[in-house]
Amino acid sequence: MKKFLLLTCTFTFLLLPFTFAFALQTTSSITVTVTVQGAFNLTVNTDSFDFARMAPGQKGDMNMPEGVAVASSSSSGNPWYLKVSTTRPLTSGSNTIGNENFTWYGSSEGSGEWRGTNEKNMADQSTAAYVSSADEAGQSTKVTNKFKFKLHVPEDTKPGYYTTTVMFTMTE
Repeated sequence: MKKFLLLTCTFTFLLLPFTFAFALQTTSSITVTVTVQGAFNLTVNTDSFDFARMAPGQKGDMNMPEGVAVASSSSSGNPWYLKVSTTRPLTSGSNTIGNENFTWYGSSEGSGEWRGTNEKNMADQSTAAYVSSADEAGQSTKVTNKFKFKLHVPEDTKPGYYTTTVMFTMTE
């Protein structure tokens, strides 16, 4: 009986390490996802410009003959467009110069559709200035559009320092 008990204990101790080697195992998994956004860039070569001094009834061009260069690019693969608008009319206190007197035009180095060959007034803020081509939509090709601005100061404009903000908006 002692031999059997000793043999059983020895057998159990010898087998015990192997039971851990063959332990039960279970696995669960999860799915990992990531959305990589395309690069969407818009840069402007200046933060301001002015028309200098103007008299009522006078028409004038901006004081930057080269215009405002707006560079845009996207690698998202979707067509994009560029709009130009103002936050409000040119304002000095309670006096304004209406956006119908503030115009833009220019040129584009891109292969898309440039809509600023002829002057457009800032009162019409629904029109895109530039619509990208299919090639420009999927590559990070930088497209530079040059904007020039003109202003007509109406005869009845009160003296003052008039300001507004011009915004360039790039949208897919």
